Amino acid sequence: MVDVRIKELADLTGSTVRTIRYYHEIGLLPIPDRRDGIRDYDLVHVARLVRVRWLSQAGIPLATVATMLGEDASAGPDSVLADLNAGLATVEDQLAELRAQRDRITALISAVERGGRLSPMPAVVFRFYEQMDRHATDETTRRAIRNERDFVELAFYRGDMPAEAAILFEGLTDHGFAEGVAQFQVIAERDEHSHLLDEHEVSLIADAAVERFTRRLGPDLPRILGEIDLDIARRAADLYLRLAEPRQRRLGRAIADAMLTAIEKGHVS
Repeated sequence: MVDVRIKELADLTGSTVRTIRYYHEIGLLPIPDRRDGIRDYDLVHVARLVRVRWLSQAGIPLATVATMLGEDASAGPDSVLADLNAGLATVEDQLAELRAQRDRITALISAVERGGRLSPMPAVVFRFYEQMDRHATDETTRRAIRNERDFVELAFYRGDMPAEAAILFEGLTDHGFAEGVAQFQVIAERDEHSHLLDEHEVSLIADAAVERFTRRLGPDLPRILGEIDLDIARRAADLYLRLAEPRQRRLGRAIADAMLTAIEKGHVS
């Protein structure tokens, strides 16, 4: 075979001049001797580069390619097989992630086609806060609605919100939305003065929050409470408290504890 220049070598092997020079730097491809001041590559270099590219394109890390090609005399078939299995495991992980990305994109397409918005929250939850925002009549209430929406969106994004929570946002009538806005008005007023509440008042508010939660579940309450993942519910409570303003944490802790107690009782019953 006639010797070829580096550009021809790149073309023959589907590589680039830059890649070939990088392989020289890391010792994967020997540098040819100069002939009349010019470096020419022969068939040995072509074959070597083809093998390197072949393994690299299969997902084998360059750091192990030299070993797999036999430069290390201590590396036997078992070592090569272990490297190949490790490469296969990496590819399987990448495929799983790509499938998950495909599923997320498919869900986003479906959401937009149904007139939904792009959000980690289920569509019914997103619509709930959108409707609440429209029904609000003052900026203080609207701010309370948006604060809770932002928290819920973060919790769903992190996987820290039980999937069953979406049931609480389904099937609301105009009366239900009006009642919900009134509750947010109470929340907004309560948050302003929560640090002034005594323990009895804090307990009453926490009990009322649980009552509203359980009332929304209706006759399905025992089943749904039993299906909620306790670890996720605890993570949601911890996230809620982590994001609460310091003066609101005492009341927030009382509400979170009361809600978790209700869920734990659902698991026992």
